[in-house]
Amino acid sequence: MRALLAVDGGGTRCRMLFAEGASRAEVTLGGCNLSSDFTGGLNVLTEGLSALEAQLGRSLAQVPAYCALAGVVDDSIARRAEAALPLARVRVEEDRRAALWGALGPRGDGMILHAGTGSFVGLRREGQARFAGGWGARLGDEGSGYAVGRAALRTALAVSEGRAPEGPLSRRITREIGPPAQVIAYAQARAPHEIAALAEWVTEAQESDPAARAILSEAAGALTETAREIGARPGMALCLTGGLGPALGPFLPEAFRPGLTPAAGRPLDGALRLAADFAESLA
Repeated sequence: MRALLAVDGGGTRCRMLFAEGASRAEVTLGGCNLSSDFTGGLNVLTEGLSALEAQLGRSLAQVPAYCALAGVVDDSIARRAEAALPLARVRVEEDRRAALWGALGPRGDGMILHAGTGSFVGLRREGQARFAGGWGARLGDEGSGYAVGRAALRTALAVSEGRAPEGPLSRRITREIGPPAQVIAYAQARAPHEIAALAEWVTEAQESDPAARAILSEAAGALTETAREIGARPGMALCLTGGLGPALGPFLPEAFRPGLTPAAGRPLDGALRLAADFAESLA
């Protein structure tokens, strides 16, 4: 069986998988976003390659590789990354297609609502894919972990002004981050993935805090509205992916719930399928 290398590089973590027949080797590293930090992302990738090579005891330079990476917003970034990586046969693309193929499997229509550090919506119909979102924290990422974490901080500020009732979520923010001045400093100093980590506080508070439920409902609504805008129909197979995605299930609009189905696999599995397609194109 042909050796393949698949990479799923997201904003929070990067996973690499070597596969040859039934043999598998995998490593997990920190986040990799080529738009926000090309050099840092490249360092993560080369570190991962070195770790895999050490684990396998062989060079990966000639192995066909497919890299699905966050922050690849145009072909120039993809080609620059391909030229910089120590791989002779590599294709770099943005990470959304791998997530869609991983969740839906190789065949069938459906969609994903992906909410990790960032967010996007993917739709596949009759083999054709369409995507929306994934433009980063400044210009998009509605419904993402970052958006949910930011909303949590805003809730604490609203409570401090007397515009909203205190609840478990705002009390936790005040206890662990501090009063408004420290909340503002925290938001300014933290990277998107660190703000996104606060989404866990929101999901933990949802049972007892209406503010937390409202934040999650807004996130689910933003993603499903985007899905409608690119042609999604209620009843289509729907997978919730990313670290936050599954937590949004109870907050989906009623029309979308019948299609809810577990993801067939991870984005890394989708990247492996696309690596196989890439290797076949080289033959």
